Amino acid sequence: MTEPDVVERIRLPPDAALVKSLGTHHSLASALADLVDNSIDARATRVRVRLLTDAERLDCVEVHDDGRGLDSQEATAAMTLGLRRDYTPTDLGHFGIGLKAASFGHADVLTLWSARDGDAPQGRRIRRADFSRDFSCEVLSAAAASEATAARAALLGRREGTTVVWTELRSGYRGDSVGDARRWLETTRHEVQAHLGLVFHRLIADGRIVVDLLMADRHDSEDAVAVPVAPVDPFGYATSGHPDYPKILTAHMKGRDVALTCHIWPGRTDITGFRIGGRAGKDFQGFFVYRNDRLLQAGGWAQTANHGINLQLARVVLDDPEAVGSLVTMNPEKHGLRSEADFHQALSTCRATDGTTFGGYLQDAEAVYVESRRRTRTRRPAIAPDKGFAPQLRRAIQRELPMLAGPALQLKWSRLPVGDFLDVDYTERTLRLNARYRYLYAPGRGSLNDAPLVKALLYLLTHQVFEGQHLGARDKDEIALWQAILGAAVLTEEQMRGEQDW
Repeated sequence: MTEPDVVERIRLPPDAALVKSLGTHHSLASALADLVDNSIDARATRVRVRLLTDAERLDCVEVHDDGRGLDSQEATAAMTLGLRRDYTPTDLGHFGIGLKAASFGHADVLTLWSARDGDAPQGRRIRRADFSRDFSCEVLSAAAASEATAARAALLGRREGTTVVWTELRSGYRGDSVGDARRWLETTRHEVQAHLGLVFHRLIADGRIVVDLLMADRHDSEDAVAVPVAPVDPFGYATSGHPDYPKILTAHMKGRDVALTCHIWPGRTDITGFRIGGRAGKDFQGFFVYRNDRLLQAGGWAQTANHGINLQLARVVLDDPEAVGSLVTMNPEKHGLRSEADFHQALSTCRATDGTTFGGYLQDAEAVYVESRRRTRTRRPAIAPDKGFAPQLRRAIQRELPMLAGPALQLKWSRLPVGDFLDVDYTERTLRLNARYRYLYAPGRGSLNDAPLVKALLYLLTHQVFEGQHLGARDKDEIALWQAILGAAVLTEEQMRGEQDW
């Protein structure tokens, strides 16, 4: 079609109904990571994520930061769909839809509070139903914005910053079982903590950002303590699985060189970093793509290799800002990338200085895994942990040990004589701990799954006596030894901490 064929140019504004599709690919964890991106771009040093519950259901999500904050014009722009600001090379933002997509993927109401130094506090609110009709946004009162600013200052110690609040949530447990609701909340907390720790592990590890996570009943949240998110380094092994790695392979792509740092984890590894967020390490083989120290993709071979059990120790770092957008394409949710044809072509010709090819690297990684399996020692099956052990502790034990069929081991707090710390009830397959001393290891009211460290140590110490057909003389002597030493230890600990009234 030639230019003279054009008779008119018309504008095609987006239909507001597209709002209904925003965030459909966001998990709760990835959506929260997108909000933390905004905080980092605002030069925040602290971010607090609050998952507030009501009647064992997720009721409200808040993300507070101590960044630069927004003035009136910027607050309005932040709520405008697709309005791209001038991004700097170090910014994590990219598309101008992150806040809205992350929020409307999980909530029907998005509220933003912000205060910039020297400017009046601002408040904006978008209701998904209204936004999907006409893109309308509510401007909130100065009094309400000042109140939100004071609340954020109480949490973070700084007036300046931004707070994002999600209400009328659509994500969360929707069944009727209180037990299932609690398990959903605990699983969600664990997934969010692991995901944020992974995505921002470089920034957290070197102190550029501190991210706290709190999950609490909204009525008791002011007294609850937030837990710092720990960095989850996907390359945090102590010793490489192969003495020649990590090794840099250089790929020539689009007229320039791009470095691919190839790692091989040691065989028989099952530590945090290899295993991430409760998922097995084999799920994270492949490419780890970073942009400005933010992890965009955690594993996956992008059709350059076959995902298989024998390649589970292989992980490759692509850390080149110019590569994102030219060689690999980032989706709006910033979790998962599509590799371009040039990337596949370059991998076939990339080399290390010693001549190692990408195919040679994959062969080395596979050989390390195969050899590690030859050296495997079989662990004896153990009694399964049951009630009294936190779900994540049970999963950790079951990953490490094969489980015996039959009765499982329970752990209960019971009233025992002063000076006794534990009692072995072999018949009931129950390990009883003295409730008199519960306050030493489970401050507050405690819970069914409290004191996980103490319980893990006791499981490792005692599980074998529950696995025989009966208690033999040696078992009984072991139990007497535990009772004597642990009883003395708990009395000493109580004395060192100060007397407690009962």
